[in-house]
Amino acid sequence: MYMAFKHLHLTAIALSLLFLILQVVTQVMDSKMKDAKWLKVLPHIINTVLIITAVGLCVTLAQYPFVHDWVTSKLIGLVAYVLLAIVAVKWARTNAMRVFALIGAVAWLVLTGKVAISKAPLF
Repeated sequence: MYMAFKHLHLTAIALSLLFLILQVVTQVMDSKMKDAKWLKVLPHIINTVLIITAVGLCVTLAQYPFVHDWVTSKLIGLVAYVLLAIVAVKWARTNAMRVFALIGAVAWLVLTGKVAISKAPLF
């Protein structure tokens, strides 16, 4: 079961990032595709799968946030990624803000990946 959760979780991370980049690029380019229903709905489904598989991994491994420091760091990274993604896609008023928020989201995702691989907390 662990391997299924892990592979689905990694796939959801990759798809989440891909769709975030796609959303920001379509907004920066002012493309008609930015208003496509699938581009607004699919990221929510993917991010839900990401969170469900994260919970599944925590339960399978019996390692939980606020008990294990590195899992807490991953949770902080996920929250930061989601908040910056919201800024990039919904709250940003200018293209510069969108790009800056996207870069921040990617940076938090990379830091969270580093924590996942090393199992060492950020702080």
